[in-house]
Amino acid sequence: MPAFLSRIFGGGAARKAAASGFSYVPLSEDGPMARAVPGAIVRTPGAGPPWIVVDHSIQSVVVARWPGRLWEAEVVETAPEQPREGAGYTRALAVRIGRELPVAMLFGPHGEDVVRVIEAAASIEVAQAAELAARSSAPAREAFSRAWRGWLAKVAPDSIHLDSDHTSTLAVHAAGTRSPIGAGFTVLDTVLMERAHTLVGDAAFIADDDGELFPAEPWDGALQALLDAAMALGAPALASDADRAILIEAWEHCFTGR
Repeated sequence: MPAFLSRIFGGGAARKAAASGFSYVPLSEDGPMARAVPGAIVRTPGAGPPWIVVDHSIQSVVVARWPGRLWEAEVVETAPEQPREGAGYTRALAVRIGRELPVAMLFGPHGEDVVRVIEAAASIEVAQAAELAARSSAPAREAFSRAWRGWLAKVAPDSIHLDSDHTSTLAVHAAGTRSPIGAGFTVLDTVLMERAHTLVGDAAFIADDDGELFPAEPWDGALQALLDAAMALGAPALASDADRAILIEAWEHCFTGR
C-alpha cells in the first residue's frame, strides 16, 4: 500500500519570530491545548518537548489522531528548537488561541463530505467492511489512480510520482500539501485500521517478510472503497462523471442504500 508522504524535520533556534496559523488538537489530548478556549494564552509546562505546533498553512496540518478540534493560533513565545526553514510550522512554548474552525476545513472545500466518510469508517461493522470489500473493483482503483495523476499534473507536473500507479496512495508531498483532500486519506486509513483492530484485534492485519503490517481482508478492500468514495466526494473536479460513479458505487450501496 504505497504512500509517498514527506515530512521535513530540522533544528535551529528562534525565540522571537512571530507566527500565526493553525493548531489541531485531538480530543484525546491531555496536555495544555486540551484547555484551549478563544482568547486564552496556552503555555507548555517547560521549555522542552512536547511543544505546541502551529502550522502556517491549513494544508500542512498533521492529524495524528481523530477526532479533534482546529484552532487559529498565534505564537506568543517560540520554542528553543525549531524545524528547518521552510518546514511550514513553528514550535511554540505559548500561543494565543483565536477562533475555533470547522475540522472539515482540513480536507478542502468539500471537507464535510470527507468527514462523513471518516465517521462512517470510525463506526463501521465487520459485515459492512466485508460488503465494501466485495464491491471494491479494479475499475474503481484505476479511477482513483487517474484522479491522483490528474491532481499531480495540476499542482506538481514535474513530480517523479506523476506516472505512478496510485492505487491505495494516501499522500504525496506536493505544492505544500499531501493530497487532493489534504490529510483526508491518511486520517481515513488511521481511523479504519483503529476500528478494525477494535473489532477483530490482530486478525485485521498481515505481516510481510520484513514484519511490516498491512490490512488483511476485508479491511484492505474496505479501505480502498472508502478511499475511492473520499476522492469522489472530496475532489469531484478530478474525476469525470463516469469515474465518479465508479468511485462511489460501493459507498452508495453500503451507506446510502442506492
